[in-house]
Amino acid sequence: MTVAAAHRSLPLPRAVRPLLWLVMPLMGAVNQYLAERTAQALMGRAFGLSWLAAAIRSPWVEAWIGCEIVTFSAWMIVLSNLTLSAAFPMTALGYILVIALGWTAFGEPVTLAEALGGAAILAGVWLLGEGEPEADA
Repeated sequence: MTVAAAHRSLPLPRAVRPLLWLVMPLMGAVNQYLAERTAQALMGRAFGLSWLAAAIRSPWVEAWIGCEIVTFSAWMIVLSNLTLSAAFPMTALGYILVIALGWTAFGEPVTLAEALGGAAILAGVWLLGEGEPEADA
């Protein structure tokens, strides 16, 4: 048993593991959605103590903090079940989700460069996954 395998203390059922590939990118997209909504809510306010007070009272910031806590918890579960080199590439899928979120939720245009970059990210994540050794059963 390797050192990396020895510290994996929370083994998940095999059927649950694919959900790990969805959780982190989705949570990243939700975090970015809440960040954008927070920025929109605070738009036009001068940065200072009144801005900070408004941010603290904002339901968007409260939701964002809650989402960050859930994201942190999910990441700890992911890292308890996968090596960092296997887990981290899944976070790159969040970039594609954020492009799609910007387009659908905020009406942001998607450029050809962004579409090609998203395809390159998907190809890179796939290649990284192909290079990952098979897990011990």
